[in-house]
Amino acid sequence: MHDLRGAMELLGYAPELRVRIVDRAEQWLAAHWDEAHLPSWYITGVHRILKDEAGDALPFRELREGCNRAGRELAVGVAAAAQGLGPAERFALLCAWAVAGNHLDFRTAGIGYGFGVEEVGDMLRGVVARGFDVDRTAEIEALARSARRVLFVPDNVGEIAFDALLVREIRSYGAHVVVPYRGGAITSDATLDDFRQTGLDEAADEVFEAGPDTLGISLEEASPRLLDEIARADLVITKGQANFYLAYGNRPDLGPAVACLLTTKCDVISEKFGTTARLSVATVVGAAPGAYDLLGDAEETGSP
Repeated sequence: MHDLRGAMELLGYAPELRVRIVDRAEQWLAAHWDEAHLPSWYITGVHRILKDEAGDALPFRELREGCNRAGRELAVGVAAAAQGLGPAERFALLCAWAVAGNHLDFRTAGIGYGFGVEEVGDMLRGVVARGFDVDRTAEIEALARSARRVLFVPDNVGEIAFDALLVREIRSYGAHVVVPYRGGAITSDATLDDFRQTGLDEAADEVFEAGPDTLGISLEEASPRLLDEIARADLVITKGQANFYLAYGNRPDLGPAVACLLTTKCDVISEKFGTTARLSVATVVGAAPGAYDLLGDAEETGSP
């Protein structure tokens, strides 16, 4: 409900519309709440109510376009900086920018409507300079180099411009990289139109529809193609917290290797890494999720 109220505030909805949305969302949650689903399933449900009550299939148009524009312009400089690096350093840098781009989520970053590219760039460069709190990029690179087929699951608009650079890098290792898009817009998740705006459609070997308008990908509403690609992938790489829910909660269903790149955005997920701070994370999720799977050697120190 906090997420929903924040969205309505950002969208500037009239009080009477907000009341209708909140009332209907609360009724829906009361009828469906059994903790049998991932958090993203519930957030998807209430945002579908928002879209229905507002009669708007594409909320946040200006914000989505602004994020894509900022990401696209900044990615040019990132690509140039990466060219002069050795393979390991280049992969780590591209991962760092892919995770920093997760801060472009306009629902949580507070970057507003202005989208001055320089201001956004300064913010993201600061995140990259600070480095990872959990850094298993070397393991992820090794997995990517040994994979023949990689399923790369993106998250939000804007940051997918940096994802495109990472996807191209992984393809250069010889992997066939496939990338799913959301079948409809919801909050800040990326659709095919966003892929086209940022070049992610051209960076991948193939793109395909993951399913309908879900927050993060959903196994419950997955397209047949998504289920097939999960079964075929040697490596699944997920972006963002909503997709981390899926990777962590359904790890045995996701094939031989799963890596997650994300910025943590709530205490519950940060606590998986031993803290309540907001973290920049590049991790590998083991077949039986637990602290060791997420932190690797850092578990021994008690902190990420």
